[in-house]
Amino acid sequence: MAKVVVAGYMVRHPVAGNMYAYFQYLLGLYRLGHEVAYVEESGWPASCFDPETGVHSDDPTVGLRAVDALLTQHGVHVPVFFVRRDTATVVGGSKAELRRTLREADLILNVGGVCWLDEFRLARCRALVDMDPMFTQLGRFALGRLDQHDIHFTYGANIGKPGCSIPQVGLRWHPTVPPVVTDLWRKPDSWDAVGDGPSTKDRFTTVANWSAYDGVTFAGEHYGQKSEEIMKLLALPSRVEYPLELALAGANAETTAILERAGWVVRNGISISRDPDSYRSYVAGSRGEFSAAKNGYVKAWSGWFSDRSVCYLAAGLPVVLQDTGFSDWLPTGTGVLGFSTIAEAADCLRDVDLRYREHVRAARNLVEQYFDYRVSLPALLDVALGKDAVD
Repeated sequence: MAKVVVAGYMVRHPVAGNMYAYFQYLLGLYRLGHEVAYVEESGWPASCFDPETGVHSDDPTVGLRAVDALLTQHGVHVPVFFVRRDTATVVGGSKAELRRTLREADLILNVGGVCWLDEFRLARCRALVDMDPMFTQLGRFALGRLDQHDIHFTYGANIGKPGCSIPQVGLRWHPTVPPVVTDLWRKPDSWDAVGDGPSTKDRFTTVANWSAYDGVTFAGEHYGQKSEEIMKLLALPSRVEYPLELALAGANAETTAILERAGWVVRNGISISRDPDSYRSYVAGSRGEFSAAKNGYVKAWSGWFSDRSVCYLAAGLPVVLQDTGFSDWLPTGTGVLGFSTIAEAADCLRDVDLRYREHVRAARNLVEQYFDYRVSLPALLDVALGKDAVD
């Protein structure tokens, strides 16, 4: 077994949809028997978000409480350190304890690349997990320290392959996938079975950030955000039978009005994600997921697959997702359906309706084969540390 430090972005942004993207690394590694610790640092001024008030500040108290509650709820007993750059203090332990934890670590798993401490160099191995292909390679993440990591993983499974425009920036990128702890998403009233008759779930949903950060330019081409792709699908609700619901963060009143006039159901994404249990209930209570992807992921043909979509799959729900090139490595057509045009999106949704039971079974099979933490995390550790180090 290995000693693994996970660095992430839960304290600064304690919104459930975001937290689960990092927490499932912690929980999965912990359940696999590894010795795990969590480290986060403040990164920039006023980086800590309070979902209740919508205010950003330097105070990590709200986020630390949210992380502690999530760990406690799921029986995860690991050290949690938060480093405040403004005061050079460590919350959750002493500086000596943090340095000892890092020094003894076999691996630092820097998930998302939004943390960096010079003390990370004390660990045997530093691995970056790129969650935002194209944006990471062009410097939006990893804080300009890509070369400070010993190994580089990415959700952009097509990097380095024909058709993918993401630059490798002189590094070898190892494909990986978002891990999911399937039992977190198996609610008794939504998982156990789909009856012989039509499903009572009446809508496809997704939880998304309208525009998380600015786009980037590479080789004269613009690579943008999810908002650009959603607008290309504006007329889709008029073409399908089931309601399409967007739980959006970051969309203003004008944008919301445009979407609603076109037939979309729009919910407040922060209110959905404020509480981890309500977020899980929202995901598992859907008919399935329908979502666009970031323009940059699509245009670059990255091969990216969503850490949110794997949660829908774990709940036994089909996913209809704009194809970013994941169809090059993931079986699609049943359980997961990829589309490129509005017409294809409508066809995919109709197919899910016609073959719902078949899509549910396929969703469960796909998550077990590709994304379950018992499959995905050992594969990652084998590459990062070598098989002998983690047996």
